[in-house]
Amino acid sequence: MNKIYLDKNLAALPSQLAELIQNSDTKSDVSKSLDSESNLSYQLTKSKTGDPTLELEGVWIHSRFDPKKEAERFATELPHDGSERIYLLFGAGLGYILPYLIEREKVTIIWMEPHHFFIKEAFQIFDFSKPLLEGKLILITGEGLEDQLSDAVKGKGTHPISFVPHRGSWQWRESDYLKLRHTAEQMFHKKDVNLATLTRFEKIWAKNICYNLPELSKFRPVSDLFGIAEGISIVVCGAGPSLSESIHDLTKYRNQFLLLAVDTALPILTSFGVDPDLIFSVDPQALNSQYLEDYSGDGILIFDPTSTYLSLRLDKGPNKGFVTSSPFPLIGLLERTGDGEIGSVPFGGSVSTNAASLATLMGARSVFLVGQDLSFTKGLAHSKGAVLEERLNYLESRKFRREKHNYKQLFALPQKKVTGNLGETYITNEKMLIFKKWFEDHSKENPWTNLTKFGAKLEGILHSEFSKVFPDGKEEVEKEKILVDAVRQKIQSKLKEDSSFFQKNQLVSEIKSTTEALLEFASTVKRGLNVSQRIYNQIKLNQINPKTFTEDIKQMDLIDEQVSGKKGLNEILSLGIQRVILTITEGYDDQLTLEEKENARLAVAKKSLLLYEGLYTSVQSTKRMLTKSLYRML
Repeated sequence: MNKIYLDKNLAALPSQLAELIQNSDTKSDVSKSLDSESNLSYQLTKSKTGDPTLELEGVWIHSRFDPKKEAERFATELPHDGSERIYLLFGAGLGYILPYLIEREKVTIIWMEPHHFFIKEAFQIFDFSKPLLEGKLILITGEGLEDQLSDAVKGKGTHPISFVPHRGSWQWRESDYLKLRHTAEQMFHKKDVNLATLTRFEKIWAKNICYNLPELSKFRPVSDLFGIAEGISIVVCGAGPSLSESIHDLTKYRNQFLLLAVDTALPILTSFGVDPDLIFSVDPQALNSQYLEDYSGDGILIFDPTSTYLSLRLDKGPNKGFVTSSPFPLIGLLERTGDGEIGSVPFGGSVSTNAASLATLMGARSVFLVGQDLSFTKGLAHSKGAVLEERLNYLESRKFRREKHNYKQLFALPQKKVTGNLGETYITNEKMLIFKKWFEDHSKENPWTNLTKFGAKLEGILHSEFSKVFPDGKEEVEKEKILVDAVRQKIQSKLKEDSSFFQKNQLVSEIKSTTEALLEFASTVKRGLNVSQRIYNQIKLNQINPKTFTEDIKQMDLIDEQVSGKKGLNEILSLGIQRVILTITEGYDDQLTLEEKENARLAVAKKSLLLYEGLYTSVQSTKRMLTKSLYRML
């Protein structure tokens, strides 16, 4: 064992990670993470060749005879064609395979390891300090494995990934390493879904924020609601297939809680005479405005700036409420005109996750989830009465029945199975599993209880029934009603405040100055587009004139500097060109031809061309949309 190696390796790691490995006690580390009843200890032994090896519970983690030769033989089986590649290792034992992978060019090795003692022992056998410092070897262990892995592969979207399970580790504790693989599969799938969503809705989000500005300037900030519901219960109502089964309970106990419904559940609730207190709207698609159409109740809108602008222009529907902040820089136009913070609500990918987060931020004593099936309960894709279902009344024909539409929804994504609260099995899909995982990951810091009748079990979240969490006694019911009514009054009083939170005149000034800056910026971007096109054409046609090419490169450098200097404008415009950005940074979309991929200079020129094409289009569209909103405010 070499303590010098250990110190060098630990010094090459982030301090927090190094401390975790340095301070890990062998016995407690192993026993705590594997089996609380066992007190597993181990001792390294020498193999026939003299190299350290290890036996745990009758399983040899490495060869008893020649662990290096064993590792080398396995390494030769892994694909390597000289191109960029990632090896994702689920365990590596004492690290014998790592030197054989590190010596390969253009590879990144990510070692996921749940047991720190393996890392500590490996660090005393090999000097990995150089590849650790260079980022060629990345260690992932401890808490937040999914987030660590996401950071590790950032910027490497085009690199093929080889999953490499370590045989000895898996034979010893397969379940622990299988969890690592599931974590990796989930992270990569979630990333694919997020990127697909980002590129699909990029232009719609930008359009909605721009077009919503006039109406949102009359709203209150959602931060007004933070902490307002202390001492009462909030029921968060989703639109899962089993929602209709909960209507009786929602009606019976209605006076004892504040009802926060997602917009997709609104038509179902109102059709049964249940009126929510708050309605959360997030979806950017135009169809979502139909959930609010013709609504005449007293529900107050919680509105995400990227939600469809049509919802705020309905003749009938909720037209007052609270606006949330947004991660997209365009919202800065509105934020700078406010008297304080708008307030951010954690986003989990669906309106239900936002609503549950808001209920917690409101300071509720208890938060109950209803209609959170996260599965195709009883073979249904939507709760009966949902807008999507009702629209089929107008679409049905002899060749297209609502049953066919439901069938298509069920099989739009690969089906998965999920266990219910009573051990029953439901059909779901990968998208809903992402939301399920979000609820489970955030269960520790949130006081949630699941009252959904059927559907997927949410691990770590108590499942119960209305009758068990809400009292029936007249005196207790009246007491809860008084408390809930008091919170309703507080919310209403926020909307009735005389002074406006956002300053309309200042917003008009912000939009004017931004459109003027975009107009000036457009000429610079247009020059960049023309120059990048010339550079690309010369390389593609192999007709490079040294003098003009050098002048174009110098001009391009100058334009790049001018464009990068407009940080604020670039942040605003980036929302509309996510596909281009991901093409350049992650290789998300295959916009490069085979010729461009094989010619490095041509690939760089094409990416520059794509960037300026995207920027110019975004400048024009953003300026046009903001100008329209400006006219509506004057």
